[in-house]
Amino acid sequence: MELRTFIKTALLDIVGGVTDAQDEIKSGQIVPNSINKSYKAVELGISELQAVDFEVSVSAEETSGTEGKLGVVTAFIGAGASRKSTNESSNTSKLKFSIPIQLPKMDD
Repeated sequence: MELRTFIKTALLDIVGGVTDAQDEIKSGQIVPNSINKSYKAVELGISELQAVDFEVSVSAEETSGTEGKLGVVTAFIGAGASRKSTNESSNTSKLKFSIPIQLPKMDD
């Protein structure tokens, strides 16, 4: 899976999951409308503003004649893997980054 697709899917799933939970909750609130954006609240993580932290292993592959792309590395324990012989180079690295998002608040 390309890194771009992985990040997009993860962020959409997080916000979508919060919205789904808000639609189904019978009592209590998930990200209540009364939550504020004061510095202290945000610092403590008690806010609709959240940082999504990512730490992924990525593989950069270049095949002659094609542009290089970053893909999220998946590991399969005990699975066999084969690779066709091409004029290809590969490099695996770890990336750590945060993306700020604003979670949807519940309607009153």
